[in-house]
Amino acid sequence: MKRKTARLTFTEEELANPNVRRAAKKAARAADRADKAKAKLSTRAPPKRGLKMDTDKAKERSAQLRFGKAEFGEEIAKPKRRKPGVEALLSGEAHRQVDKQNQDENAGVQAAHEGERLAEGAAKKLKDGKYSKKLKAYKKAEKLDKAADKANIRALHRKKQAEQPTSNPISRWKQRQQIKASYYARKTGSKISGGAANTARSAATKKAKAAAAKAAQFASTHAHMILMGGVLVLLIMVIFCFITSCSVFFPGGMGTIWTTSYTAEDEDILGAETDYQALEEALRAEIAAIPSSYPDYDEYTWDLDPITHDPHQLAAVLTAIHEAYTRGEVQGTMQSIFDAQYEIILTETIEIRTRTETRTGTDPTTGDTYTYEVEVQYEWKILNITLLNFGIDSVARGMLSGDDLDRYDILQETQGNRPELFGGVSVGYGSDGSGEKGIDYEVPAEALSDPEFAAMLEEAEKYLGTPYVWGGSSPETGFDCSGYVCWVLNQSGWDVGRTTANGLWQQAAKVSEHEVKPGDLVFFQGTYDTPGASHVGLYVGDGMMISAGDPIKYSNIHSSYWDKHLLGFGRIPK
Repeated sequence: MKRKTARLTFTEEELANPNVRRAAKKAARAADRADKAKAKLSTRAPPKRGLKMDTDKAKERSAQLRFGKAEFGEEIAKPKRRKPGVEALLSGEAHRQVDKQNQDENAGVQAAHEGERLAEGAAKKLKDGKYSKKLKAYKKAEKLDKAADKANIRALHRKKQAEQPTSNPISRWKQRQQIKASYYARKTGSKISGGAANTARSAATKKAKAAAAKAAQFASTHAHMILMGGVLVLLIMVIFCFITSCSVFFPGGMGTIWTTSYTAEDEDILGAETDYQALEEALRAEIAAIPSSYPDYDEYTWDLDPITHDPHQLAAVLTAIHEAYTRGEVQGTMQSIFDAQYEIILTETIEIRTRTETRTGTDPTTGDTYTYEVEVQYEWKILNITLLNFGIDSVARGMLSGDDLDRYDILQETQGNRPELFGGVSVGYGSDGSGEKGIDYEVPAEALSDPEFAAMLEEAEKYLGTPYVWGGSSPETGFDCSGYVCWVLNQSGWDVGRTTANGLWQQAAKVSEHEVKPGDLVFFQGTYDTPGASHVGLYVGDGMMISAGDPIKYSNIHSSYWDKHLLGFGRIPK
């Protein structure tokens, strides 16, 4: 994981194309983010170990035993570390045995044993918390590395499109797959050495010569059979050509349409989407109820990925698995996808803090009372709540393989030939965890004629693909939605300080959707449990915004998710 992220280089001639230039910049930014995340990982390398045969180790031990000074290696001298689950099981069984033996003991013995059990639990939680934090850093680095690879592939695809434009989605998909295969082959360094290639070429030549000699000998002794076979092959070809020429008018085109389209009825596709959103609403309620479910904590910290998804990705994976599915028959599959997409992690942190307390005392000589202050230590218990959204795309690539995965990729490229099915172009409806969706959107050129908005957009696009960080407000810490908008405004000539989405809503002069223009703000409510505005984005025109989802990306404000949460539009005075 510590290896440097792959980077691309383009010539000035290639960068003259605006699409290539823009994709190249985004690829470079994605690589910078990935390298930055990798730099934070542990630099400790695993120990190098030489290869030693089992027979060698046996000889070494027998020799040592003959002289009476055997030295056993770690694999014998040290017991293997138990896995966390096994350790918990054994510990629990031990405590049950002690409880059974102490049923008749007094309350003091039982209280001491209960204290021992709580201490073990606290130690385990602390250990699990450290592991979870380290694991999350590695997952974040891996996620950004994959996003950088995808940005590189997009840039190479833009370059190829500039050189060899393709018009239909199948051609574009094939072109992208070829670029992807070539990119990963070069990245992993898979190649055939010159010597091996020459050897293979020589062997193939010898086999070809031997086959040609055998074929000539067979032809000279079986001429009449070859003639009859040729006539039969010719007849079959005539029949085949007749059949295929007829099929041009009927099934020939239908196969391509079927391959690139959703095969379920719209009612079932939309019904399944509604059911998946219901699962996400239940997850929001579960997270909001955590403080009441775990009331014995002094503080709760939140690090939550957005609860959202791309409906076209869901429809594509369901089609690849079930084809013409009904709403009822995909419930189990959707639950499996949902369970793999989201993960809640709870960890406990206990801090030892001090506070000043005022106490009273009595002077033994005079009998007067007086007050004095003392510093008292106490425990401050924090429950850290983390929600990871791995995205449907990464889940689908783990579930599918072979033809099913190819079908999924084609459906992603074509959006099932029904891009408007979910209420608009779904470039940013949800997060796939990779940063791919919502990154490639091009703001209309006429919107950039306003120099003030053009400067604002240039600042905003610097952070496309940056992961969401709860409470973040700078490039160093990452961004949440309000932190991102405040940063862009402050860097573009405004002075709004650092406030929440609802704080920006209070500052803004309200405008209607008919009056809104690029550079205004768009607000949403009810995306999580808070009064007023809960999400804010920068409006860029044509019903699109750029905001800090996960990652920072473009989204359609009238997609099925955002439209139901839309609060209004506002203009911040300068």
